Amino acid sequence: MPPLTRRLSRLSNLLIGTCLSGLLPLMTLPLMTAKPAAAAERVVLTYGFFEVPVTVEALRAYSDRGEISRELSFYFRLLSDEQRSQFRQVLQARQDVSPVQISKFLYSSIGAIIQTAGRLDGAKGLRSALVLAAAEPEGLSVIGLIEKFPTSAIRIDAQRGLRAFGEFTQLINDTNRAINTIAAQSEAASANTLSAQDITALTEPGPYAVTMQTLMIEDSQRGRSLTTDLYLPETVNNAPLVVISHGLAGDRKGFIYIAEHLASHGFAVAALDHPGSDRRQLEDLLRGFNDEISEPTEFSDRPRDISYLLAELTRMNTANGPIASRLDMNRIGIIGHSFGGYTALAVGGAQLNFDNLQANCASEDFIFNAANPSMLLQCTALAAPEQFSETLRDPRIRAVMALNPVTSSLFGPAGFSQLAVPSLIVSGTSDPVAPALLEQIQPFIWLNESTATQPPDATTPTPDHYLALIQGGSHIYDPIDFEGTDPALSSQLVNADIPLAYSYLKALSLGFLEAELNQNSAYRDALNNASIAQIGQEPLPLYIVSMLTSAMLQPVTEPAPTDTAPTETVPDAVTDAPQ
Repeated sequence: MPPLTRRLSRLSNLLIGTCLSGLLPLMTLPLMTAKPAAAAERVVLTYGFFEVPVTVEALRAYSDRGEISRELSFYFRLLSDEQRSQFRQVLQARQDVSPVQISKFLYSSIGAIIQTAGRLDGAKGLRSALVLAAAEPEGLSVIGLIEKFPTSAIRIDAQRGLRAFGEFTQLINDTNRAINTIAAQSEAASANTLSAQDITALTEPGPYAVTMQTLMIEDSQRGRSLTTDLYLPETVNNAPLVVISHGLAGDRKGFIYIAEHLASHGFAVAALDHPGSDRRQLEDLLRGFNDEISEPTEFSDRPRDISYLLAELTRMNTANGPIASRLDMNRIGIIGHSFGGYTALAVGGAQLNFDNLQANCASEDFIFNAANPSMLLQCTALAAPEQFSETLRDPRIRAVMALNPVTSSLFGPAGFSQLAVPSLIVSGTSDPVAPALLEQIQPFIWLNESTATQPPDATTPTPDHYLALIQGGSHIYDPIDFEGTDPALSSQLVNADIPLAYSYLKALSLGFLEAELNQNSAYRDALNNASIAQIGQEPLPLYIVSMLTSAMLQPVTEPAPTDTAPTETVPDAVTDAPQ
């Protein structure tokens, strides 16, 4: 089955795929606390047509003491010197990674690498073994993983297994290095531009009472009902407008606290439902009324929902309209979460890139195939290729705030560089759906590096771009209230401290929109100097950066350590393959 077909099948089979705003009960790894009844004692190493049975003890002896047993010696005949060296390095590697990190990085069926002795898919056993092995005091290791596998014997595709383990370790190391770099840069920011009292005030309600009315907006040409809640600050005319776009399986009520907060500070806020990828779509799917959690055309329909809504609000804001002169249609920003984060970036100018997405969806590379659950959603866009040639940018949008967006392969570096307006990307380091490094940090680097290589243009100032990183932050900001959701699983998807996470969103959204829509230089300076990050506290520290490049994330080169490993011991005579 081709890689894209497999991903589309997974999205359907898992019901909600990457339910990017409300539910992910069937995709994320369960944490297993009970020790398996059995433990692997023998391993069959496969290399092409060759199969070599070895004991776990033989692997441990080679890892610890360099002793090559008779059974291993035959296997080593198949390997080059470089592969043989890598084999031992992987066996010796120890990774300090928590069970939650394991569940964050692995989601796909990986039974092609490890199978049971009877050649059955070993994905479930491998997943449980990974979680249990990661909980060991010495950290995650290959031998520990094998010993935790819940059958007495297993088969391993050694070539693919070694590659996957190395890429997994590399991704964790790269992520941790990026987090540490961002934290250090944020903490080393220059003198505060806002007092602690001013910063705290960003999280407090503003001076205006707030009214809300529900608008029934019909786009008859596309057959879409865009039910919208409009929040208005009382007594304020010509208020800057902020649109809120929900995530997959979400709805317009998802970020009501942010809508009310911004309205109390003088902003008008329009939160809409996106039919075809909202909560009702999920409910209809579960009842059997729909076949998909989201239609492939939602990648163009969602941005067009925003443009149609703005056109209707413009009409309603005219002199004789129902909200005459309440809105300033020259100051419009958008906040989007997850799939809504994609939507916000698309209307802000980021361009869909078919070739980039197609290549990544066909790739078997770890970062696309196993480490990034959001690829399940992103790859569905390929089923509607006509939308990649559409222009989705809406020039009325002046600022974009994207929370945990899913974007990396949809746009790629070239598409992301087309983002034409100021942006604030919010990321969580423990997001199990849209991993921080792959979906937010790396795209933010693309923005920075594309801006640095563009020739100066006095007529078009370089837009401001910011990245806010919540240490320990997850994907969802509200409790999950879908029936049948596993509470243990839900705890991985929802931020550990919901009120604290919301206080960050309140301060960040207000500060960013004041800076970009109201041109308040004090708040722009507070973002550039990371002053707003002062509100960060345990258990979810907050960091803000306005510049990040690939060079900043390169590891520090250290002198190579002296090799003190014991000399490998080979049996005196090995003439036959092990029986």
